Amino acid sequence: MINRLFRGYFIGGLVCLLGAFPAISMARSFDDIMESGFITVAVYNDFPPYSFQDGDTPRGIDVDVAAQIAKQLNLDVRWMWITADENLEDDMRNAIWKGHIITRQKADLMMRVPYDHKFSYAIDGYGLPKNEMVVMFGPYHRESWAILKDTKKTNNIDTLAIFQYEKIAVEIDSLPSFFLGATIGGRLRDNIVHSENIYKAIDLLNEQSVAAVSGMRSQLEWGMPELGSRYTISATGLAAISIKSWDIGMAVQQDFRQLAYAVEDQVTLMVDNGQMQTIFDNYKVTFEPSSLYQESH
Repeated sequence: MINRLFRGYFIGGLVCLLGAFPAISMARSFDDIMESGFITVAVYNDFPPYSFQDGDTPRGIDVDVAAQIAKQLNLDVRWMWITADENLEDDMRNAIWKGHIITRQKADLMMRVPYDHKFSYAIDGYGLPKNEMVVMFGPYHRESWAILKDTKKTNNIDTLAIFQYEKIAVEIDSLPSFFLGATIGGRLRDNIVHSENIYKAIDLLNEQSVAAVSGMRSQLEWGMPELGSRYTISATGLAAISIKSWDIGMAVQQDFRQLAYAVEDQVTLMVDNGQMQTIFDNYKVTFEPSSLYQESH
């Protein structure tokens, strides 16, 4: 998920097929959604603990947050499972404003959108808004990078210098991967082990093949829910990383701001009444309110 895997699209063949597929689900106005009795929500496929399928049952933090929002609006939920593309702009295009390249399916609401005011209102090289087709809003969690350490292997040493001698696993192409490879003059580079995903990195830690794993705190907590006395999770050593934490929110098509306002009201209610905390507790993940709610409380 962090790394945007390369994919072939076979564009020439697909273009000819587009006209043969009806619009299964189109982004709709708030009034249309309320009249229909359901909302279509885009969530990332196979991305625990945020969104995944347990057999035929959708599960995850984002799934539960969206389901609670829908319940409070007296709506049913229809899920649109998406796979990460090359970047966030591509994901939002595929999910909510242009639609799937083949089916043209769109969601009404997209979850797990990194929320950043500067990004939301970014201007391109021609002086035009880069993200004018979408509205990003409703940050409901603050994500951060952390390191999961085996204190026995690291001898309780908190500095990154220990990884000149012990191995640390990261997800390939993640920010911690680039940061650790460049810090301390590149002296950690030979002890960085790259894994396909963060959970395979945690498997290496459990096998004692590495002394630590660096990744998103929530995924580290989900992957190692029982730390015991041997393991710790902290951001110690990552003070110089370019992005230490970021807000996670949602997005809708820019024509449908009324939907954004209605959903954001429900998010605020969930934060205030403890429902958001309960959802995170159910997955044994630390809930950190976004900067928006930290400033207002």
